[in-house]
Amino acid sequence: MRFLVFGDSKGKNNGVNTKVLKSIMEQSIKLNPKIDFLVMCGDSIAGSSNKEQLISQFNNFKRIVQSYHPNKIILPVIGNHEVNINPTDDSYEKIFEKIYNDLKPSGYLEDYNKTAYYVDYENTRIIILNAFHPNEIHKIIDNQLSWFENVASVDIKNKLVVVHSPAFPTGAHLGHCLDLYPNYRNSFWQVVDKCKIDIVFSSHEHNYSRRIIHGKNDIHQIITGGGGEKLRDKYKSKDGVIIPPIATYHFVVVDITENFIEVSAINTKGRLLDNFKLYK
Repeated sequence: MRFLVFGDSKGKNNGVNTKVLKSIMEQSIKLNPKIDFLVMCGDSIAGSSNKEQLISQFNNFKRIVQSYHPNKIILPVIGNHEVNINPTDDSYEKIFEKIYNDLKPSGYLEDYNKTAYYVDYENTRIIILNAFHPNEIHKIIDNQLSWFENVASVDIKNKLVVVHSPAFPTGAHLGHCLDLYPNYRNSFWQVVDKCKIDIVFSSHEHNYSRRIIHGKNDIHQIITGGGGEKLRDKYKSKDGVIIPPIATYHFVVVDITENFIEVSAINTKGRLLDNFKLYK
């Protein structure tokens, strides 16, 4: 199984950085073997309080991606720009759900408009979380946290989590991610550790970085926010960092085999930025 992960493709061309997004897609179609699906880590678009404009931006993003990868499913993640930064109700989530009505999750959390869900592929569970639900900004708490623990406790070989807001940002958004509420962040990560999640993918910081969060288990956190937004390379939080922030446009390829999970970060010129394997 092979899939693409990328984030933060918002820009000024009807909500999207068309030039960068197309360059990512052009590199991705050169991959051999081909990808099976895509994961968009959030902030796919600039967003708008005008809901007709918001819908137009979503459709623009999907049209570009699907012009390169027709018939490939996109697993979408809510970022702050998809829901107008600080939503007071779930009306933006409902638009998000309608835009991605072709998505058929294996399971989802009620009352979150299918923005907290999971998809099972053979021996792998990919869990998507929503860190921008109304009144739960930069938080995974209460019902969502309980649901997450329940679906992450399943006995399955590979477990991956995707959430737009990183638990441990490196600098560009230090103090403005899940770490804005350290107690809630720590409760969330305790579940990640307890349930032996293999990798947590996030974006929000507009760069690529990789670090290991040490607990009972050593968990890889990958930030992939190089989809088109203005790049940032601030670097302050260094504990466990393997690859410091690289301010370049890029995407990530994940390969899952019988024996390992392999992750490769590739820039828009086709150059390898990072590569590692988790042997299972």
